[in-house]
Amino acid sequence: MPNFEDKDALSAWIDLNISAEFPTISMESSEEDICYCKLVEKYMIHTCSSGTPNSCLNEKGECAKHFTCNIIQQKTTFNERGFPEYKRTHPKSLKVVPHHKKILLRWNGHSNVEFAGSTFLVIYLYKVK
Repeated sequence: MPNFEDKDALSAWIDLNISAEFPTISMESSEEDICYCKLVEKYMIHTCSSGTPNSCLNEKGECAKHFTCNIIQQKTTFNERGFPEYKRTHPKSLKVVPHHKKILLRWNGHSNVEFAGSTFLVIYLYKVK
């Protein structure tokens, strides 16, 4: 695990272990890569909703899970509160829920994996406002 003070090393570690990217497949892709792509498409795409008991869109059309705030960027960065803004290099990745490839392949279901290294972690875990 990298030093939490070294943001570049921490970002690189997150990018190695947590993905918010939609995988691409090619003629050279393995069976595992093809399976992984299908699992991401099936289980790891966030769909915003409104007017339902579990809706995430507010009256302004903003997602409470912050999926309307995601941006395309070449590496993970951190916002002012220390939360990661994951690497997403393609528009198709903007709605991908962060995950770990091997866990997703093994679990074969939704498996949200997030980096939790901020001092605001307690607030997030206990939903304190």
